[in-house]
Parts: sequence; C-alpha cells; structure tokens
Amino acid sequence: MRCNPIAVIYWFCRVIAVVYRRGGIVVATTMHRATLKRMGRGSRFQLGVRFADPSSVSVGRDCYFWRGCDVSSERRNAQLVIGDKAQINRDVHLDITGGLNIGDGVTISENVVVYTHDHGLDPHSAAMALPKTIEADVWIGMRAVILPQCQNIGHGAVIGAGAIVTRDVPVYAVVAGNPARVIGQRLPVAQEVA
Repeated sequence: MRCNPIAVIYWFCRVIAVVYRRGGIVVATTMHRATLKRMGRGSRFQLGVRFADPSSVSVGRDCYFWRGCDVSSERRNAQLVIGDKAQINRDVHLDITGGLNIGDGVTISENVVVYTHDHGLDPHSAAMALPKTIEADVWIGMRAVILPQCQNIGHGAVIGAGAIVTRDVPVYAVVAGNPARVIGQRLPVAQEVA
C-alpha cells in the first residue's frame, strides 16, 4: 500500500494547527488569569483577546472568549462584569466606557458591537457614559450593533443577526431589523418543554 505524500502533509499540518490552537488557549488563559481583576474557574481564552484595562474586568466561571474579542474604554476604571457560562465569539467589540454587566449564559455571536457611551452630534465632545446591562440567557446574533441608548436587554431576549438596537429590549423578546423592533416572543425554557 502506497502512502500519498499530499495526505501526509495535510494531516501533519492539521496536527500542528491543533497543537498551536490548544497551546494558545493555555497560554492566553494563563496570561488573562494573571491580569484580570477576577476570573472564575474553567474560563478559557483563545489567543488574540484584548482588554484595554484588564484590572477592571471580572469574568465568571466556565466562560469562553474567541480570538479577536476586543474590550475598550474611553475612561479609566470602567467596569466589565461577566457572569458564569457566557460565550463571547470572534471579533466582538465591547465598549465599557459606561460600564457593562453581562449575565449568566449570555451568547454574543461573531462581529457584534456593544457601545456604552455617546458623543451626541459632536464627535469631539466628551463621552457621555451610559451603563448597560445584558441580563442572563440573552443571545445576540452576529453583526448586531447595540447602541448606547439601549441600556438594558431583558432576561432571555434574542437579538436577530444584523439588528441595530436603539432602545431597551423587554424580557424574552425577539427583536430584529434596523432599527430593531419586537418581532416575536421567546418562551421561557419551562414553557417550551411543557
């Protein structure tokens, strides 16, 4: 039986990629554990996750951060508090200028942008901080933009992919569009099973 050299090269590269990825997770997680204000047990980070001020970030248990996640602020000591079992996917930008609380079990999909400050109509004016809370079990679809005027996303809400959220989202609401509006209601898990 002959060995195909292209297949050997392919599988060799796959093995190297797995070792690099898993090694990167160990290195990144160790680095963030040393620099974050608080990090719960079981939380992991891929390489390329950046916090502008790690000493103001608290992360709960069993959270996962994908590469390219960026957390920034226009003010010093702005707080980011993340609950347990949250997942922040690739290339998410979280602005924490006004303070941001993310509840347990929140999933933020790829390329989402969350803002907690506004400059009004003058881009050179001082940032107006607007605190934001994303309650537990919220799912934010990919490429959604959460503007600063939305200060609360209710428990269990779903934000559709590409939505531009300009105001608060009610509990268990499903919102989509530009500007986002309620298009449905998500039932609590207990009612879905019954």
